[in-house]
Amino acid sequence: MARRDHIDIEIAGLDEFKDFFNSGDERLTNLFIEEYTKLGLLAEEGMKTLAHHDEGDLEDSISFDKAIRKGDHIIVEGGSNSPYAWRRHEEPYRMGTYTKYDNGSKYPRYYLNGRGRRTLTKPNWRGYKPGRKFAQNTMIALEPDFDAVNARILERWMNGEG
Repeated sequence: MARRDHIDIEIAGLDEFKDFFNSGDERLTNLFIEEYTKLGLLAEEGMKTLAHHDEGDLEDSISFDKAIRKGDHIIVEGGSNSPYAWRRHEEPYRMGTYTKYDNGSKYPRYYLNGRGRRTLTKPNWRGYKPGRKFAQNTMIALEPDFDAVNARILERWMNGEG
């Protein structure tokens, strides 16, 4: 079996827009792109907040692109290109307290139940603690925003914006 080194996120529930979207209404397409780009930036913020923090490399590797239209889909791509991100996302926590070895230096009792001291000092984001499953937890936390974005798109389109 091939090793997966990325996370796929698929959001369903746009059936109510399908007829409008396929009609080729450029205003509606522009509204989708604008609003979904904002949602992508919110996802980026959440993933960076929930990702582990040691040197900051993992947080720096997380980014989301502007929303684009591909066929009859609006796509927002994002995440991390770091193999470390996948490892940190999926590995189970090691319970207990462990020493960190960094460039030959020792930091005793640095890791506590799978989280380093810097990760433990990060704030929660929408009820989730920073650590494992940071991408998955971000997407779960954004579900209400996804529904709100779709409602806002419809409202703006009906009001003639776009």
